[in-house]
Amino acid sequence: AFMSSPPIADEQPFAERLSHVEGYTNFLAFYEGDTPTACAAAGPMTQNIRGTIVDMAGVFMVATHPQHRRKGHSFQLLTELLSQMRERGNGFSCLYPFREFFYERLGYANLPGMIKAEINIRALQPLLKQTYQSTLELVEFIQQPDAYYKCVRLLQQRTHGTATFKKQYPPDPDHQKAWVLTSQLNGQPDGMLVYSRKSDHGPTRLKLTVSRFYPFSADTRYHFLEWIARHIDQASEVTINLPPYEQPTTWFSDMQASLGTQGLSPMGRVLDIEKMNGINVGEGAFSVEILDPTCPWNEGSWKFEGQSGKLKVTKTKQAGHQLTIQGLSALVYGSLAPGSFRFRGWGAFPESMEKSMQSLFPPDTPYLHEFF
Repeated sequence: AFMSSPPIADEQPFAERLSHVEGYTNFLAFYEGDTPTACAAAGPMTQNIRGTIVDMAGVFMVATHPQHRRKGHSFQLLTELLSQMRERGNGFSCLYPFREFFYERLGYANLPGMIKAEINIRALQPLLKQTYQSTLELVEFIQQPDAYYKCVRLLQQRTHGTATFKKQYPPDPDHQKAWVLTSQLNGQPDGMLVYSRKSDHGPTRLKLTVSRFYPFSADTRYHFLEWIARHIDQASEVTINLPPYEQPTTWFSDMQASLGTQGLSPMGRVLDIEKMNGINVGEGAFSVEILDPTCPWNEGSWKFEGQSGKLKVTKTKQAGHQLTIQGLSALVYGSLAPGSFRFRGWGAFPESMEKSMQSLFPPDTPYLHEFF
C-alpha cells in the first residue's frame, strides 16, 4: 500500500523477515468469504511515559486491497487488534498514520514528529580547534548493532515518549547502511550519532545525512558537531534529523539552519486507563466521564489524582464533564494543552479544571524514536 508497484515485493525474503517475530507480533487479516481484503499488525513495545517504562503496542502494516476499500474493513480490523493488544497487557498504543483523521476516529492524538535541519557545515570549522572530554568510537551498524541498541535503551530511560520493540528484527544489510558513532564521558556512555554519506555529484559533493543525533551532554553534543565538521572537504550538504525538543538554531553562529519536518508525525493513545496507575505526575486531581467507543472498557467516570508524585486512577460514580480518549491521550503525552481541546471536539472545561489537568499532567515533548 505504501511502496511503488508493480512489481510487488518478492514474497520469500518478506516472509523470512516476518518469521522472525512469528508468534510474537499480532498479524490480523480481514476476509470477505475466502478472500483476504485487508491486514494490520501490532508489535509489543516498551515506552517511556513521563519517566515510567510501560508496555505499548506499535501498530503498523495497515493496508486494504484497492478493490475492497471504503467498506470499513481497516477500521474493524484495527478495533479488533486494539482489543487483542489490550488483552496482552498493553496500556498504550502508537503508530505512524497514513491519514491522521482516520486514526483520530480510533482514539489517537497527534504527537510531534522529527525535525530536519539542513546546516552550513563550514560554520562548524572553529569546533575543530576545541578540546573535548568525551571519547568517540566509530563502527558500522551492520557489524556491531549492539552498540546502537545499547544507546537506544539508555535514551529510553531518560526521554519521555521513547519506545522500542521488545524483539528487534535482525539487521538488514541491504537497507541499514550506516555509521554509528558512540561517545563515552567519564567512562560512561554519553550518546550516539548515526549517519551515512552518499554522492550523486562526485567525490567532493557528498551529502551527509545524520539520521540519529542523541548527545547526552553538552560536551558530546559539540564533539559530535566537530565530527561532522571533519567532513568539510567532502560534504557539500548536511542534514540532521532531530527529536522535536532540539533547537539547532541556538547551537552555533552562522549555521544557517533551515528547519523542516522529517517523515510522518506519530500518534498515540491510551489503550487501557487502568494501566496509567503509577506513572509520574504532578499535583492535582480531576474527575471526568471518558468517551471511547473504540475501546469501551475505558468508558465511564474516572478520577485522576496525584499521590506522592504518582498517578492514582479510580472509577467514580459521576463526573460533571466529558473528555474523549483523544483528549486524555494528549494530556498524558503532554502534546496539547487542555484549553485547546474544545477546538478539536474533545471536551470543554472551566478554567479551574483546566489548571488542575495541566498541573497533574505538565506539558512535555514526547519523542517516539522508533519507526514502524
